[in-house]
Amino acid sequence: MENSFTGPREIAQLNIEHYSRLLQTPLDERTRGTVERLLAEEKSKLANLPKAKATDR
Repeated sequence: MENSFTGPREIAQLNIEHYSRLLQTPLDERTRGTVERLLAEEKSKLANLPKAKATDR
C-alpha cells in the first residue's frame, strides 16, 4: 500500500518550488520581499530536517 502522507521534507520542497515560480513573475517590491523571505525560510527548514531513511519511502 502506498503512503499518501506528505511529510515535512516534501512540503518544504513544494513550497520552495512554488516560491521560486512566484519570483519569476512580476511582483511589487513588498510582495517580492515577502516571497524572498518565505523562500529563504523554507530552504533553511529543509536543510535542518533529518534526511529521509530508505525505509521511510
